[in-house]
Amino acid sequence: MDSQTSTEQSQDRPESSDKQVFEIFIQPGFSDLELSAVTSVLRTANEVLNRDRFTWQITSDVPGLVNSSAELIARANPAIGDQYLKDCLIVIAGRNSSPQGWMVRLRAMQKVRRRVVLLSDAAREFVRASKDQEGRAAAHWRDVSLLREVGTFPMLSEQLVVDSGGVMTCAGHGHTLEAVIGILSETLGARECAEIASLLVLDNVRSFSQEQPKGTSYNPNFFEKRLQKALRLMETNIEQPLKLAGLAEEVGLSSRHLERLFMVYFETTPAKLYKKIRLKQAHKLVTDTHMALIEIAIACGFSSAASFSQAYKAEFGETPTQLRRKKR
Repeated sequence: MDSQTSTEQSQDRPESSDKQVFEIFIQPGFSDLELSAVTSVLRTANEVLNRDRFTWQITSDVPGLVNSSAELIARANPAIGDQYLKDCLIVIAGRNSSPQGWMVRLRAMQKVRRRVVLLSDAAREFVRASKDQEGRAAAHWRDVSLLREVGTFPMLSEQLVVDSGGVMTCAGHGHTLEAVIGILSETLGARECAEIASLLVLDNVRSFSQEQPKGTSYNPNFFEKRLQKALRLMETNIEQPLKLAGLAEEVGLSSRHLERLFMVYFETTPAKLYKKIRLKQAHKLVTDTHMALIEIAIACGFSSAASFSQAYKAEFGETPTQLRRKKR
């Protein structure tokens, strides 16, 4: 195929400036939740406007039939270097994907000052690739904690969305619906955006600057306040775990009362649940980073690599060394 000139690229945009074309770039293992959220908002916006103002094209660096993380299949057109750019590029990467497949398109979009949106996994990989650059970026809170364990990322934010240098990095996942409505609000009126949210049964569209809810303790609808506070203390004190007496004192209960609450609501003791929370964090570090196991053990509150390995095997059925050996 002949290379496309910049004039031809500009002609590739819709003839009417009112219409917008979105390129949704996916990679193997992409989030079907995020893809569905993006297309659902665009389709609903067209329904509200009673015309096809927003259209989209799904592309990939591995075109054809692309499997999601849930083994659903999407048909993708080829993404060719920096050619055939649309009005907005939305990247939905996979958990183990590489930014090399979409970084060229991102830079090309920046050059012509068009919107780029990176959701969850793509945002994480962008942060990794851009750690020495100025400007802020967001990522899913799970990835924020991982990134901070393996390096220094002064640009990293725990906001839902950060817009910097024409690149919008997002927490993604369930917030994707709200993020896309926020993007459309740049060209649509408040009444139209409110109607889109209503049709999608969203009672609130949070601002981009709002902090992400981090961990199970941040949803008030599942736990009573004292349990919520205890869980939050556990989730925020991974490296130096609190003793039961100290945890109970912070919550305002006796140790025995706190243990009874945990048995009623969780059918386990505070100590066992605390260890499970720490092991979940350790599992993410084992699978998603190259940190030494002793460093992971210390970061997750274990006194030695041996005690960590033993607890890890009891929880996941194999040692961290065995798991890493399988993934090579």
